[in-house]
Amino acid sequence: MLELSVAFFLGWPMILITVILAAIGLFRSDFRFLLASTLLTVPYSWFLSGFPLVRSPAFLMPVFLFCSAWAMRRSREMLAWILAVPFFLMVFLLFSIVSGQ
Repeated sequence: MLELSVAFFLGWPMILITVILAAIGLFRSDFRFLLASTLLTVPYSWFLSGFPLVRSPAFLMPVFLFCSAWAMRRSREMLAWILAVPFFLMVFLLFSIVSGQ
């Protein structure tokens, strides 16, 4: 049971859920979906960065989403989209690395 919960919170199901929530938040211009996506991104981004010894910039994924949510809250949609792009690129990079193995 523990392995299943770890796989859910640190694996592809959670990554897919956060991408869907971030996309919904951006398309609907609703910062609450972006905040939910930010909170769900924290565990697997820290896991991917090698926390506590930070070896990659993957720990910045929640920061970009949080800044995107803040910009969306302040009615700056274009800035929110621009700040969310690194998150989507990081997920795409991870997907391409995993699918290439």
